[in-house]
Amino acid sequence: MTVVLREAQESDIKAISDIALLSLPSDPVWTYRFQYAKDYPEEHKENTRKRYAEYLAGQREGRFRITVAELHTEDRTITIAFAIWQLPRSRLKAINEAKPSMSRMKAYRKYRQYKLKWFDERYGEKHWSLTTLATHPDYERRGIGTALCCWDIQRAISSKLEAITLFSSPLGKPLYTKLKFMEVGTVRIQVEGEKEFIEFPGMTLELKGRNQSEFQLPKTFVFDQESLGEKIICSLVLIEGVY
Repeated sequence: MTVVLREAQESDIKAISDIALLSLPSDPVWTYRFQYAKDYPEEHKENTRKRYAEYLAGQREGRFRITVAELHTEDRTITIAFAIWQLPRSRLKAINEAKPSMSRMKAYRKYRQYKLKWFDERYGEKHWSLTTLATHPDYERRGIGTALCCWDIQRAISSKLEAITLFSSPLGKPLYTKLKFMEVGTVRIQVEGEKEFIEFPGMTLELKGRNQSEFQLPKTFVFDQESLGEKIICSLVLIEGVY
């Protein structure tokens, strides 16, 4: 049995969307942005699918890099995690989300000015930004997210990039700190007249002087979960895609 890391394909849209809908609501940044998701679940589900379909279209155009992790057992293949990397100067069009109000979605887009100031103006075409890293809740804390990060960091180093950049959720910060990302500042998002707000850090991993051996991929993964019915040890397989 194996864990396979590979390039995402059009056929992965449903699996990626399902993982996002299951895992990302535990992130306070996600719940702040999509405050009416529970009130309009079908609309939220469809908009999520549209968003990831657009990311995959962007990958075909060379604007995004998307990798997925699959668990291959004797009788089935399960997509269990994904990572989306934004390539320089690319951006997504806004998708209407909440019927009663778009105020938080509009406020959240303020982060783009920080991305421009902290990352784009400094590194130009020589950095990738991690926009999303998500693991299915049944397979969290097994090193899958780390493997996806390290695989693409190794690719970034081989491509002679200067940095990896991201805005971190509270849940992701321990992983990025472990991988030696450094905070460059904090973004605060708040709608005028509301008491509630969110804050999240911008982080960078500068690649100058780094080598791939610093970001070793795990050779095996251990799963012991009810969904599988037994403890299994899986080896890692990498499938090089054409981006």
